[in-house]
Amino acid sequence: MALPGVRTVLVDRSGRSGIELNDKKLFCCSVLSTGQNYNMKKVFNPFFFFPVIAVFSISLFAFEDVSSAFWIFSPGDKSVVNPKYAVKDTPEEQFDWAMRFFNNQDFKRAAEEFVRLTEAYKDSDVAPEAQYYAGRSFEELGKYYFAFQNYQKTVEKYPFTNRLKEIVEREFNIAKIFQYKEAPRLMELELNDALMKAVEIYRKVVENRTFGEFADKALYNMAECYRRMLKYSEAMDAYNQLITDYPRSPLIDESKYQLAYTTYEASLDPDYDQLSTDKALEKFRTIAQTTPIPNIAQEADKAIGVLKERKADSLLKVAEFYEKQKKYKSAVVYYKEVSGTYPETSAAMVADQKVTELQQRTQN
Repeated sequence: MALPGVRTVLVDRSGRSGIELNDKKLFCCSVLSTGQNYNMKKVFNPFFFFPVIAVFSISLFAFEDVSSAFWIFSPGDKSVVNPKYAVKDTPEEQFDWAMRFFNNQDFKRAAEEFVRLTEAYKDSDVAPEAQYYAGRSFEELGKYYFAFQNYQKTVEKYPFTNRLKEIVEREFNIAKIFQYKEAPRLMELELNDALMKAVEIYRKVVENRTFGEFADKALYNMAECYRRMLKYSEAMDAYNQLITDYPRSPLIDESKYQLAYTTYEASLDPDYDQLSTDKALEKFRTIAQTTPIPNIAQEADKAIGVLKERKADSLLKVAEFYEKQKKYKSAVVYYKEVSGTYPETSAAMVADQKVTELQQRTQN
């Protein structure tokens, strides 16, 4: 008795039964317990054919969801796939299939189907949209880094996509999510992998549309991320790039102020020398004299006062060192420098008194 559409019944080495339908072999989940070691061969023995069909029939009725019970084997590429997850015959069919899940808000399945399309039909006309919608699906799922990766693949694999402007905006917003994600701290350092992800994404925003509306904002936010990680050199580089490449940006004055303040923050780090403080002072003085924004000018003046106190305290410590070594003439030189260079500081009052004391001591 022949089965419609069935060419050959096969048995493999593990004893699994199957039926070959045209160029594909359909395997059921049941296992034959014959204990025999079969090579892949055609079975023509009618007495053997019957139990194979019986097992196949029992297995067929044992599962309500046939797609979960069977796998399709393609001799051509020797692949085995579940029909439920097989890619459609054309990229357009696959795209429509994926969009059904997206429109029904089954974003997990939508992401899987869109990614499957980009892998099977990467050169098709709908591949750029599929890559974009894979990102959209991951974004809807709250898997923001996966979303970014798929958006970025769209830009890199399909640079002429008409989604570029939208993708850059979406990447910028994803970077902000990582930037403002709460993180644990160790002393003053934020232990936050999210900040590094934010920096990575902001950098791509700048690269993707160098003169787009989000490029200067991305550089500014990137610098802020670096500052939070205490990476002052990288932060200063980002501020400098913004100031140099985007001179008409509304963030210019604020960036100049933050650059000066970051230089000051760097001077507080033991790994930086006093030259950083001098550079910060110079930058703040320039800002105070040139910025048209009153608030920034006031903040610059405050910062200058703080930096002067810091410089004066540093010189005061040098003078005190020489005094302890009883090298009074050298101590007087430094005390006079404190009071002469930074007269408005609290250290200057101490220095004036010390100059008087030491001069009397040396005269006696």
